[in-house]
Amino acid sequence: MSAASAETPVDPFLSEEFQGDPASVIARMRDEDPVHQIPGIGAWMVTRYDDVRALFTHPDTTNDRRQYEHHRPPEDAMAQWIAANSPFAAPPEQHARMRRLVSAALTPRAVMRMEGQVREVVEQFAAPLRGRRGVVDLFAEFTEPIPNTVIGRITGVPPKGSDELRWRQLGRDAVRGVSPFLSPEERRQSEASMVEICEYVRELAAERRREPREDLVSDLVQAHDASDRMTNDEIMLMVSGLVAAGTETTTIGGTRGIRTLLQHPEQMEQLRSDPSLMPNAVNELLRFDFGSLGLPRYALQDFELRGKKIRKGELLLLSFMGAHRDPEVFRDPDRFDVRRDTSRLTIFGHGPHYCLGANLARTELACMFEAVLNLLPAEARLLEDQIEWIRFGMFNAINSLPVDFGS
Repeated sequence: MSAASAETPVDPFLSEEFQGDPASVIARMRDEDPVHQIPGIGAWMVTRYDDVRALFTHPDTTNDRRQYEHHRPPEDAMAQWIAANSPFAAPPEQHARMRRLVSAALTPRAVMRMEGQVREVVEQFAAPLRGRRGVVDLFAEFTEPIPNTVIGRITGVPPKGSDELRWRQLGRDAVRGVSPFLSPEERRQSEASMVEICEYVRELAAERRREPREDLVSDLVQAHDASDRMTNDEIMLMVSGLVAAGTETTTIGGTRGIRTLLQHPEQMEQLRSDPSLMPNAVNELLRFDFGSLGLPRYALQDFELRGKKIRKGELLLLSFMGAHRDPEVFRDPDRFDVRRDTSRLTIFGHGPHYCLGANLARTELACMFEAVLNLLPAEARLLEDQIEWIRFGMFNAINSLPVDFGS
């Protein structure tokens, strides 16, 4: 037997094939081994729609990463307190209370104001691109800065100057903390950034109690349910959670969505000719390609899933690509269609942990796509072979989206 034939086969999710064509690997594993243990990292990849949806509310799983068998507590005392008191770690009754109070803050007037702020931010980054020629990196100049700027603008961070730039950098660092695959140094940087965000928001909440303004922190300060109100610490944790959940994810959705539109010019023309399709198109763009990322869940105790023994402390990665291209749920799932029925989309979660920022994210993405449809010249083309990718744990992320605007 040769040395090559004696080598241990590479796991499908750790292979070069997965990096180059994740959809094919996920489709094959969804058929052959839908709850697949990835060797060496103690993780299970879950790829069928019904399983992914069920695990959002499964009583034996949590999104509290402190339950991970390989979790290392933060070294910083403030970071430890944040981890222990975040909305993700709250018991069900406390979590429900905070969601109720946040919902009370999202009045129609507040939502209308936030939509206006989103449009202002998108226009801030779209305006310099109108009339441009040559190659433009739509990641660096458009989809990457918008989500953090939006979060800063709606919460009350000053809209101009170094505060907003610093907020964007902190947001980028902090959101990486949701990944279970960070190095110790990356983990420390993420925790330090989250601490700085929390301290900033706590000071902002104290200021808004004295002098409310037209921003989300003021809305949360004034929100109440009977005699119940959120404390400054609760506002701090909720806003920091919004940063963690809604910045990098919106960048991913926007970047991959623009790529998908440029890869499907006939669908892009349908959107241009019928703007009323945009809300459904946002969902379809997220369904079709949000990347191969797996949303982490952690086992609270031993349980069985499709005959596999999941043990307490193990990591489950819920595959959105697997769920949203499951042919049992979505007919002809590998076809991109802006008119498709997307009512069973699960990307914003399910049940009591359904994303509170879902409407904000959809608004951001719709505004971003509308702006791109408006500013792209007719001859614009995606330079697919020049896209830059970076590894994010076992996954790939777009780090540059070059588009030729023409000469």
